[in-house]
Amino acid sequence: MEFITTTILSGVIYDILKRGVFLTKDVLANNLKKWLIDDATLEKLAIKLQELNLNDEMSEKAIEREINSSNQIKELLSKISAHNVDIDIQIHSGTGDNIIGNKIINGNR
Repeated sequence: MEFITTTILSGVIYDILKRGVFLTKDVLANNLKKWLIDDATLEKLAIKLQELNLNDEMSEKAIEREINSSNQIKELLSKISAHNVDIDIQIHSGTGDNIIGNKIINGNR
């Protein structure tokens, strides 16, 4: 399972700041959709990032250095992982049903 890193987060923050958007929980949630993050963790992360005084004149590398300087942010990031998405692909030709999972007919499987 892939975990979010300071490099990934700094790139996301760089893009947010370049658009002139303020770092909030909702902005982070919208930009980190691929990652499994609960609201409490998002709120803590947003607050810790705001405390770093990041700005749109900073490079991605400078943002990454600032993030790496915070043990609290690194600890939060270590708990965040990417979504595991299952994709079912079917090729079907002919007649009949194309069912993934259980099929229930008249209460029977």
